[in-house]
Amino acid sequence: MSSPLPDTPTPAMPAAPASSSGSVWRIWLGIVLAIVGMIVLGQRLNKALPQPPLPVLAQTTGDIELIERSGQKVKLSAVRGKVTVMACLYTVCPHGCAAIVQQMQKLNEEHRAHPVFQQVSLAVAPDRDTASFLKSYADGIGVKPGDPWWFVTGEQQPIWDYLTKELKLDTPKPIPPEKRLNPLDFYEHDLRIVLLDPQGRVRGYYAVFHPQPEIATHMAEKLTRDVQRLLDDPSS
Repeated sequence: MSSPLPDTPTPAMPAAPASSSGSVWRIWLGIVLAIVGMIVLGQRLNKALPQPPLPVLAQTTGDIELIERSGQKVKLSAVRGKVTVMACLYTVCPHGCAAIVQQMQKLNEEHRAHPVFQQVSLAVAPDRDTASFLKSYADGIGVKPGDPWWFVTGEQQPIWDYLTKELKLDTPKPIPPEKRLNPLDFYEHDLRIVLLDPQGRVRGYYAVFHPQPEIATHMAEKLTRDVQRLLDDPSS
C-alpha cells in the first residue's frame, strides 16, 4: 500500500490591489488646499503692498446754505474735515433712488459712530421735499436724529447748481409727461453716489443702481472699501 502524499500547501492568492479612489481624493485635496493657500497668500500680499491713491476727480470750492430736516440752516462747507458721502434724493423717485438710499443706510449703520463720517442727501425737488417731509421720510427709513446724515432742502436752482458745478453730476432735468412712470415722476437726475475726502475733493463716483446687477454690486462694494480706506487714512 502506497504511503499517503504529503499535503501540498495551497498557493496564496495575490492580494487585491488597493482601491485607487483614496489616492485620487488625496490628490484633489492637496490641489484644493494649494489653491486656498495661494488665495490667502495673495490677499495678504495685496494688503501688505502699498495701494495707489484714490483719484482726485474734482475739487469743491463753493458753498450753499440749506435747510436740514431738523429745520436748522446748515452750510455744506461745514462737512469739510470729514469723509462725506453725497447723493441726490427725490423721495418719490421710481427709478434708482431706493438703491442709493439703501446703500447709504448700510454706511450709516456701519459708520454712524465715527467722528469724521458724514452723509448728505440733497433734495432734487425741494418744493415737494420740504424739511418736514424729509424728516418724516428719514424717520420712516430708520435714520435717527443724531445720525451723521443730513437731509437738506432749499431753493431748487442753487441746489442744482451745486450738484452740477461742485459735485460735477449730471444736471437734473424735467421728464415729459408722456415719459413719466407715475404722476409724480417729474425729474430725471444723476443716480451716482459721490465720495468726498476731508479736503472737499471728489474721490469717486459710484453707480450703485445700474442695469447690469454685477456692475451695481461692484460699485457698492467699491464704495464700501473706499469709504473705509479714507476713514482709516484720509490722505489715501
